[in-house]
Parts: sequence; C-alpha cells; structure tokens
Amino acid sequence: MTAAFFRDYVIDLKARIDDLHADADKYQTYELTMELLAKKMLVSYSMKKAKGQADSLFYRRDTTSGEGTQMQQQTAYGVFAGFFGLGEFLAFTGNTEGLDEKQFAEMLTADWEYPVCAVHFSYRRKGQAKATSTRMHFVGLNGEGDAGAYLQKLARPGVIVERRPFSSNLLWEWK
Repeated sequence: MTAAFFRDYVIDLKARIDDLHADADKYQTYELTMELLAKKMLVSYSMKKAKGQADSLFYRRDTTSGEGTQMQQQTAYGVFAGFFGLGEFLAFTGNTEGLDEKQFAEMLTADWEYPVCAVHFSYRRKGQAKATSTRMHFVGLNGEGDAGAYLQKLARPGVIVERRPFSSNLLWEWK
C-alpha cells in the first residue's frame, strides 16, 4: 500500500495556528477545532470567533471511563504542539468502512499505539476576500520507517491518502 506523507503540510498548519494564537485580532473570523486521540484519552481544543464574539473550550476525556475535565488553553495546546512536532504524518481519507466510533478509533490508532488528530481550521483575516479552510485527520509517526510499520498494522486499503493534494466531500487540504 502506498501513502502520501504530510509532514510539510502539518508544519504549515502549525505555523498558521501559531499565528492565530499570536494575534487573533487580525482575524475577522476563525474556527479551530482539534481532537487528539492517544493512549485512550481524547483531548479537545476549540476556538471560534464570529460576528465579533469569541468562544473557546479545552478539555480531555478518558475514552474508557468517560470521565472528563476542562483544561487550560496553554496546557491543551501543548499536547497538540507535541503531536505536530512528530517526525512524519499520514492522512486519512475519511472512509470509516462501516465501523462504529469505538472500532474506528481503535483502527486509526492501531489499537492505541499511534496518536491521531482531527483538525478543522477555517479563517478569514481582516481585509481578506474569502475564508481559507482545511479539514484533515492525521496519524502521527516518528518517521518514514514508523509509517511502514503503521501501514502493515492497518492493512486496510482506501483508508490512507495515497496522493496529494487531497480533497473529498468530507476532508480536504487548504482551499
């Protein structure tokens, strides 16, 4: 099975998210939602600004017990920054193959061995004619060798993006 690598894309994505954090006032609107699954924990990070109103929510939830707690923004973003700092990334096509949420999470994480992150980021800077958006789902890997091991464990064609740029009705690179 062949797969497209997304390290360059994730580096650019992180730079855009860091820019939003550095100066949110230069954005007319934005919506950033990220969810990270790792070690049977879900960390959720959500920021939104529309019509001059800003809102945010940051929390983690144990996927086994369902227990959750709110997090400080800086702590939550640190988890995602660590994920974005990994050595390589593959992306999912969005094909769930009829699996329920729990089965799909176990498949994507290769039985909780690999972290996965869903990102939806849409923004329009002040003075920009139209919004820019992406909606992608990544698995974080240590490097290209780790990608080969992950693909062997996954063993499901049609689930991993094979060519870039990628776009479907459900997921897409920047547009």
